[in-house]
Amino acid sequence: MDEVLFLSALLAAGIRLAAPIAFAALGESLSQRAGVINVGIEGIMLVGAFVSVLYTVQSGNPWIGLACAIVAGMAMAALHAYFTVILKVEQIVTGIAILFLGLGLSGYGFRLTLGASGAAVAVPGFDPLNLFGLSKMPVLGPVLFGHHALVYLLVVAAFAMAWMLRATRLGIVIKSVGDYPAAAAAAGIDVDRVRFLCVLVSGAFSAMGGAFLSTAHLWGFVEGMTAGRGFLAIACVVFGRWNPLLTIVMALIFGIADAAQIRLQSYFPGIPYQFFVIAPYVVAIVSLAAGSRGGRSPPMLGVPFVRQR
Repeated sequence: MDEVLFLSALLAAGIRLAAPIAFAALGESLSQRAGVINVGIEGIMLVGAFVSVLYTVQSGNPWIGLACAIVAGMAMAALHAYFTVILKVEQIVTGIAILFLGLGLSGYGFRLTLGASGAAVAVPGFDPLNLFGLSKMPVLGPVLFGHHALVYLLVVAAFAMAWMLRATRLGIVIKSVGDYPAAAAAAGIDVDRVRFLCVLVSGAFSAMGGAFLSTAHLWGFVEGMTAGRGFLAIACVVFGRWNPLLTIVMALIFGIADAAQIRLQSYFPGIPYQFFVIAPYVVAIVSLAAGSRGGRSPPMLGVPFVRQR
């Protein structure tokens, strides 16, 4: 019975730790399906985390903080889209610039505002739900019914995006823009507009991931608090074959690995904790290595589309 309760607690913690990665990965999967890769989502997550905390503290409402974080994330993504989609700048270079911009803006903004006094600030973050009163149910209750509202919103968004890409005209347009942009343009589709909008949505989801981390998981902001989760999100997209549902599953695997390493530290105190901390990133490297064998990326990923005149 102890093993079952341990597994239940591990899965519940894994879901919480996976949610920030999953939000960012979901947005990145849409952006990459349209042919734009953004390695700067870590910076967007940091901006989202900071802005969410700032406006949550000022308003006293975490939903207002979340909305402001989404706006900030879309602004950062618009900057990336402007350079990569409109000006045709190399996407990896622009993404790295967005990463460092987000790192600097979030840290500097925090020091000017919430961190100026040096005192801890209480953040009225998201409380876990008790769906149907079942969160206290043994074993399954904490895993299925006791998470924050954003977790359930994430699940709905993943299924909605998967359905949209598979069964709607919009999904066909997005995939055609990413896979065959010249053919899409010949069919009268504005390739640059579709890509720009997909990058904006990607920024919104990445900011939601950062907001979850700061207002639902930790209830506070620390500089660099994403700790590589943006890059884990990119690994989820690659191994999930740009499928939103598989991408979420990969994020859950990373989340469970992160939750496991936290618990293993207490079970093996004689082993340096750094060996456990790297576990999720080892999983990411192995996943990328396995996912790159026998698979393929969208043909035009990272290649700017230049309209023939």
